[in-house]
Amino acid sequence: MNTESETSRTAEEKTRDLRQEFSELPFERKIATLMQLETVAATEAFDKIAKATAALGKKIFDNVGSDDPVQPDERTPPEKEKPV
Repeated sequence: MNTESETSRTAEEKTRDLRQEFSELPFERKIATLMQLETVAATEAFDKIAKATAALGKKIFDNVGSDDPVQPDERTPPEKEKPV
């Protein structure tokens, strides 16, 4: 459970503490941690790309689907010319 002091810490303080903790890790653990962070970042990037691609595909599909050509027999007949 988070204490009030943890929740009220600023992002800058959290970053500073995280950097301090990271600098104290042994080299092998630093590499492993960096690989984990890269995996998380890459996964988030792929998720954003997939969502953007899906949204674009939906827009294209909606636009293509809404441009239903009117069938020739459904068109309104041209007005007949009135005799002069």
